[in-house]
Amino acid sequence: MSHPARGLPPATPLSPHAPAAARLREDPAAVSLRAVEAALARDSGLRARYPEPMSRLLVRDGERHVEQLARALETGEDALAVEYASWIVPVMRRRGIPMKDLGTLFLGLGDAARPLVGPESAVEVDRLVEAMIAALDRPRHLPGDRPRNPIAGLFWKASGMAGW
Repeated sequence: MSHPARGLPPATPLSPHAPAAARLREDPAAVSLRAVEAALARDSGLRARYPEPMSRLLVRDGERHVEQLARALETGEDALAVEYASWIVPVMRRRGIPMKDLGTLFLGLGDAARPLVGPESAVEVDRLVEAMIAALDRPRHLPGDRPRNPIAGLFWKASGMAGW
């Protein structure tokens, strides 16, 4: 990946998928809205977990997801999307969004982007989305990403080590 501190040239849009990235950038808000709708269609439990204000926040965040996907698509550097996916993990954790739901949102992004980029770039979009989801595998196993066990909490509390 290009980085000025490493002495590498900046990423240039030389990929054959650059026109597809430009189509994604035309209306990122609409792509983001379609991505959240596609994620809600994939997992009906998202609608119950995230009320309307949180859904609006997910749509707003989705615009940045679209931009990062477009940057990775136009430059041909997967690291742009993968590093963004690993960077966004603490932000989503702070908001109480588990990594499974973030992966579903990324899948919705792929579903929303596929018709816009055309068949020639759809395979590349799928590959990038899968790479973004793969970057979520390690943080998915960290504490705080799944519901706590109430029985184990009772034991911790009874032992006086209640960090619960």
